[in-house]
Amino acid sequence: MPRELARTLQRSLTHLKPPPVKGGKFQLPLPTHFRPTPAFVQVKDRIPFWHVAPGDRVKLVKGSSEVKGKVGVVDRVDRETNRVYLKEPEFAAKKRQFSEYPGQQLEPDFAGSGDAGGTYTVARPFHVSNVRLQVRDGEHEYTATRTRKSKVTWDRRNRRFAWKRYVLVPELGAGDESGWRELPWPKEDVPTSTPTARDMTSTTTLPSWIPDLSALSLAPSRADLPRLPTKPIALADGAPPELQVSQLDLGGSYYSRASRTRRFNERKAAEKEYGKGVMKQKAKDVRRGKLPEGAIAW
Repeated sequence: MPRELARTLQRSLTHLKPPPVKGGKFQLPLPTHFRPTPAFVQVKDRIPFWHVAPGDRVKLVKGSSEVKGKVGVVDRVDRETNRVYLKEPEFAAKKRQFSEYPGQQLEPDFAGSGDAGGTYTVARPFHVSNVRLQVRDGEHEYTATRTRKSKVTWDRRNRRFAWKRYVLVPELGAGDESGWRELPWPKEDVPTSTPTARDMTSTTTLPSWIPDLSALSLAPSRADLPRLPTKPIALADGAPPELQVSQLDLGGSYYSRASRTRRFNERKAAEKEYGKGVMKQKAKDVRRGKLPEGAIAW
C-alpha cells in the first residue's frame, strides 16, 4: 500500500479490495533483485479495522532473542500484509552492503545513509499479532493482553471511519475494578498554517511606492480623449507624470477593440431578447385570433 497512507490513521477499507491483475501498463512486476517478494495475504484474512496505528508504543512478544521483549514506536503499518514497521534501528534488518542487491538504494524502505564501511540498514516488518500495545498509567507503563473496539461510525468532518479502542491490562484490575482501559489514538502530524520565512519575505517585499494624487483633477475627460486609442492624450499644463500613459493603460479606451466588441455583443443580446418578446406577443395574438395564421414568418 502507499507509504503516505501507511503513516496515517485508517480512513477507508481500500486494503480489502482484491489485488489487480498482474501485469499491464501500471502493474508491471518489479525485478526480484529489488526486494524479496512479500508473503501475500488473502483479502479474507486481512484485518478490516486496525487497533494499531502509527505512533503507538508496542512491545514485541515474539521474535529473535535480540529484539524480543523490547518496546518501540510504530512507524507505519501495511494493512495489506498485516505487518507493522518500527522506528527504532535495533528492529531493522541486519546491516549489509547495498552492493549485495543491485538497486537496493532505490527501494522505498531504504533509509540508511551508510557509514565508512558502506553498510546500510533496512526496516524489517513484524506481524501485528507479535506486538502488544503499551498503556501509560501515571509514571508506569503496562502491556495490554487483549484489545476490543466500539461501534464503528463514519466521521463526516475528518472523512474516515471512527471507533474507540479498549485494552485489557491485568495489572490495573484489582478487586471490583475492571482492567479494561480506553486507549486514545495517537495524534497525527497535521500541517499548520503558520507563516514561514518565505511567506514573511513575500509580505515585506510588496511595492511601497505611492503616487502623488494631488493633481489628478487635471486628467482629461472622456470627451477630450482622442478617437484613436494609441494617440497620445493632450494633457493640461502642470499635469503629473503619472498621466503620461496611453488610454489602454488607463483601463481601456471607449473605442478600443475590446470595448467595441463588448458593446456589439450587448447590442446583439438586447436585439435577441427584443425579438423573442415580439415573436411571443405575435404568437399569442394568433392564438387569440387577432392575427391570421400566416402572420408569423419563422
